[in-house]
Amino acid sequence: MTTGSARRGLVCLVAVGLLGLAACDSGGAAAPAPTPTASAAAGLGPAKTTTTTSAAPAVAKDPVVLADGRHAVYLTHLDVDRRTLTFDKIDFLTGEAAKKEYQKQNPAETDGPPDDYMIVNNNSLIRTLPIAPGATVLIVDSSGDGGVGTKKTTLAALPAYFAKNKGDKYLWYDPFWLTVKNGRITRMEEQFLP
Repeated sequence: MTTGSARRGLVCLVAVGLLGLAACDSGGAAAPAPTPTASAAAGLGPAKTTTTTSAAPAVAKDPVVLADGRHAVYLTHLDVDRRTLTFDKIDFLTGEAAKKEYQKQNPAETDGPPDDYMIVNNNSLIRTLPIAPGATVLIVDSSGDGGVGTKKTTLAALPAYFAKNKGDKYLWYDPFWLTVKNGRITRMEEQFLP
């Protein structure tokens, strides 16, 4: 048998719990809190501390890992099963921007960089984003008539492609372009380097 004061205490406890739940749910699920991870866990060399969302491909609303748009990156880890990609954002410069940066780094030079591109990596932040279902994946295709183009592949085929072409399952040295929309990668395209 429950006494009146015990019953009131139980009702108060339930009410506080419901108020707490209502405060947490203001029209949608709360984004998971960022957690620090280290890239060395995947055998990628020195650990670089980063802020990532949870391992599940849920999208955190704040902080924004990468704004919507197209971004040049170095890939550092691909988790096909969880559909996540870890990467290091870079600046891939061409034309006048590449020439200015090249001359800034090489004051004695009057020309621009060889092959008219320059990669600048001044940010050591390693980021992770989920890959959207149905994301387009393009890799460099140098087979055929001697020209270089791209060909479509699958996310599941990428680890074998990396291992075959570079001998390293997780670390890729050529840049990729990532298209991000609503916190998810919708397109991955390998950049050809001469």
